[in-house]
Amino acid sequence: MWGDLDKDQIDDFLKSELIGRIGCFDDNRVFVVPVTYAYDNGYIYGHTKDGLKIQMMRKNPNVCFEVDWMKDMSNWKSVILYGTFEELKGDDANKGLEILMKSIRTSLDKKSLWSETTDHDNLGLENSAFLHSYLSPFLHSKNNEIFEIVVYRIKVSEATGKFGDNTKSNSYY
Repeated sequence: MWGDLDKDQIDDFLKSELIGRIGCFDDNRVFVVPVTYAYDNGYIYGHTKDGLKIQMMRKNPNVCFEVDWMKDMSNWKSVILYGTFEELKGDDANKGLEILMKSIRTSLDKKSLWSETTDHDNLGLENSAFLHSYLSPFLHSKNNEIFEIVVYRIKVSEATGKFGDNTKSNSYY
């Protein structure tokens, strides 16, 4: 069976995943790249270093965002979002980064990737990020340079979702 995901199913799916693909464009060029993200209250949160996608989104803040999950050719989900890029600064950037890291920790806990002996509550944001390599590319490089982190969010204006499910139950996992 194939079908459409409703709003609640889309929200639940977006909260359950960590990797999405952001599509941005300017002039005659389209750029699509995978990113780590968190979904919270109608926003996609992400972080990166200043580069091509940030430059393109600053120039044209209209973006597309895609997330998918696939067990096999008959069991899958896909969500496509349209929205507006917003670069976050100061306290807003710190809040966005906290949302992102909380989502990552929650997802990793659910997927049992963290050691049961790890004291998650006493890990600082920097330690947590470093241990799981989500921020380490920004903190360390071959030349020991420190990169400025750009924290952003995408305000979702439209969302559609589809699924394929060849099982008898309503569960997609």
